[in-house]
Amino acid sequence: MVWHMAVQMPLLMVAGALFGVSCGASCEAIRLPALSWLRSCNFYGLSGFMLTLCVSAFWMLPTSIDRAVVLPAVDAAKLATLWLAGLALQRSWQPAPAAVHLFFAGFALPMMLWLGLYMASADLRLCNAYTLASQQQAGQALVLWAGAAAMFWAAAWARRSARAVAVSRRVTVHAAPPSPTTPHRGRAGRRRQTLPASQRSAARQKW
Repeated sequence: MVWHMAVQMPLLMVAGALFGVSCGASCEAIRLPALSWLRSCNFYGLSGFMLTLCVSAFWMLPTSIDRAVVLPAVDAAKLATLWLAGLALQRSWQPAPAAVHLFFAGFALPMMLWLGLYMASADLRLCNAYTLASQQQAGQALVLWAGAAAMFWAAAWARRSARAVAVSRRVTVHAAPPSPTTPHRGRAGRRRQTLPASQRSAARQKW
């Protein structure tokens, strides 16, 4: 059970995300039904985050784990869907605004933490294919994964915010007009020339 929930599932999702990073823009040319659906309706990254959340939650269910152990077809479906979930998460990471990130992180990470604590402290087996000791170890590993995912999410958003601030400052500096070397003075801004007292009195007598 530790292999299934703490090693295999995270590695499959990481593999899908790394595939998306390595492909970059060429991922748009991949013709898969799931990716075509995701490209057509992934507004603000909502569909990708929802797909990742639903797939990961389904394969954490005890019945899903038991069937994946017993049935090879279910195990193959698990491998494919978890890989696609990692790819969908990577394709939805950039277009998703801060509100979407906070919503899904605030929902998925506490769920993972609660499930890990429950599995680590439960006295009954939840899966028929694994022992109670393996279940408790998997729960402890899930708690560690929840903490690591929270730190990664916070670090990624801090880096993204710092990059956005740097880009905005750079744009502001380039968009600012150059300051003139000499101040422009119009008719109203011309300096008055001060004359000596003798010249001022002679000018008054002349007028």
